[in-house]
Amino acid sequence: MTKQDLLTYAAIMAGIVAIFQLFEYLIEKNIPWLFRLTRRSFRWLKRRLHLTRIPEGQRFILVNFSSHLIQPGQRRDMQKTLQWPAIEEVDARLGTVPEKQNFTRYLINHVEGIDLTANEWQTARLAVVPAGYAPAWSIILAELHGRLGYFPDIVRLRPAPEPAEEKFEVAEVVTLREIRSKARSKR
Repeated sequence: MTKQDLLTYAAIMAGIVAIFQLFEYLIEKNIPWLFRLTRRSFRWLKRRLHLTRIPEGQRFILVNFSSHLIQPGQRRDMQKTLQWPAIEEVDARLGTVPEKQNFTRYLINHVEGIDLTANEWQTARLAVVPAGYAPAWSIILAELHGRLGYFPDIVRLRPAPEPAEEKFEVAEVVTLREIRSKARSKR
């Protein structure tokens, strides 16, 4: 064995040791990152597989609490973003909320007026377009959480660029359950 061969073997061994040390560092220092990546990948895969097997009679309901009608283009974007095969829209727009009455009772009655049975609240896939008035939306969200047992997905709309034919476009779907579970890990 020549001196050049020994140097080559030493360089290869040093490279292998460096790679193992790099993997060890990445795993030790980035376990939370790797865990989140794995969990997100699993959830994405689970959603994809779930959509291919839609249970018989499964309903996909979008409850609109905003003061705007859902336009056809927005509806298509929501269906694509939510990855739902179809959307049943329930119009629950608040309009003007009477400030001098019992505010909470009025909003709870408004949610009770939505034509869904207790079983439908529990079994349907549900997403909501929130009301723009924060105090009203807070009460409605608390009521929905109580009925569903979890936070619904929120469809966030934003003003569309100027040449668009609709005033608002779908910005994103906010999954409040994921936000809540991430926040619980910070306790």
